[in-house]
Amino acid sequence: MVRLRAWLLWWIALFWLWMLLVGEWNRVELIAGAIAATVAATVAESVRAVTGLRFRIPLRDVAAAWPVPAIVFVDFFIVVGSLFVSLWRRELVRGRFIVRDFDPGSGSAPRRFGSRAWRTYVAMLSPNSYVVDTDEELRSLLVHDLVPFRKSEEPAA
Repeated sequence: MVRLRAWLLWWIALFWLWMLLVGEWNRVELIAGAIAATVAATVAESVRAVTGLRFRIPLRDVAAAWPVPAIVFVDFFIVVGSLFVSLWRRELVRGRFIVRDFDPGSGSAPRRFGSRAWRTYVAMLSPNSYVVDTDEELRSLLVHDLVPFRKSEEPAA
């Protein structure tokens, strides 16, 4: 039952991701999305069963991601602005690597892993910043910011 529940959760998430990405609501896309979600959920659950990977994403981490769409919107304009600055000055805006403090989470190993993975994923949705590495022992996070803006990497911290 646990595997069936996990497979079903994968299927639902992947089906709706398909529908979001194709942007059409017709019979062909519904069938294609169902087939793609079935194949992908089967592969995902098979890999999880073979590797024995266990993770739990804490609900507080999911709830803390609510401002991410606004951050992505703001970061889009930051990146476009840096492109215009590059054109104006005739030199590329290179960005920089920054080390930030990182709370690896608490609780069981699957919970800590799920928390780190979720927060890293959410932080990488920003077009201005991406996570390069997390170090649980040093409690640090290495990020690259095109234009330093703390809100861009805030979901990971």
